[in-house]
Amino acid sequence: MLHTVMYHYVQDPARMPLPLKVMPVDAFRRQVRRLAECFEMATLESAMAYLAGGYKPRRDLCLLTFDDGLAEHAHTVTPLLAEMGIEGIFFLITACCEENRVAPVHMNHVLMAALPFGDYRREFFHEVAIRPDEAQVDAAAAKATYPWDSPEVASFKYYFNFLARPGDRDRAVSALFQRHFGREDEFSRTFYLSWTGARAMQSAGMKIGGHTHLHRPLSSLAAPELFADLDRCRGLLHSRLRPQPYWPFSYPYGKLASFTPESVSMLRTLGFHCGCTTEEGANCQGTDPFLLRRVDCKKAPMEAAVSPSEVAQ
Repeated sequence: MLHTVMYHYVQDPARMPLPLKVMPVDAFRRQVRRLAECFEMATLESAMAYLAGGYKPRRDLCLLTFDDGLAEHAHTVTPLLAEMGIEGIFFLITACCEENRVAPVHMNHVLMAALPFGDYRREFFHEVAIRPDEAQVDAAAAKATYPWDSPEVASFKYYFNFLARPGDRDRAVSALFQRHFGREDEFSRTFYLSWTGARAMQSAGMKIGGHTHLHRPLSSLAAPELFADLDRCRGLLHSRLRPQPYWPFSYPYGKLASFTPESVSMLRTLGFHCGCTTEEGANCQGTDPFLLRRVDCKKAPMEAAVSPSEVAQ
């Protein structure tokens, strides 16, 4: 089997300027060491060979993946993995690297961390000009998507990411972000990877992949928008980075409903080689490489997982 573990923020909580939900560096180091004891640590090449039936590992494989292209992936995560001789796969939101944007999903994380949740929620709904009780959310779907959050926070995040009208949502969260944090481009330069940093990660033995250009659910995009986003992402990866034998992709939000067969077909046509979801589970030989299941780091396989209490809230 191929177990694929998904990470986002990996930081020292004491040094975080904001109380974001992170995996502490020490917990990350312990977890990776334990995973390396339990599994054969995969590279992208060995994982692809296994899926195609061309490689039989002596024990189950484990592949480490990191979404969003955050700055700490270069200055904190990569040195630890390189020291242990383990390859990580890092997925970039190319607009954040190229245009110094802050993805709305991260504006939302930052604002929720910086402000009392009730105050932020009221400000957001005021900006989008609807009453909070008009934001109807399926509580079960919200809980399944955000199991580590309180019901109120999970429902708000589900509404923000999946139900709000994208144009209204983005204008609202951008206005609030500018009000509380100032210029988006200045924040982006310290929050995300640069292309220089990404190339240095490649030189250290890491692989880079795409996470779209603008981090929008692919299922929400009409065909012209879908092609423009994925083509822009692919073009920037190829022009700004070093060549790789495989170019992986991670679907924003990652659930099966967040992308479509059309988007998978487009990824294949554009030269991507696999796609990572957030659907839970392991992968066996013959699994479609564009439907790779992953587990959150808080549910890493076997006894290697840190407990949820080790992840700073």
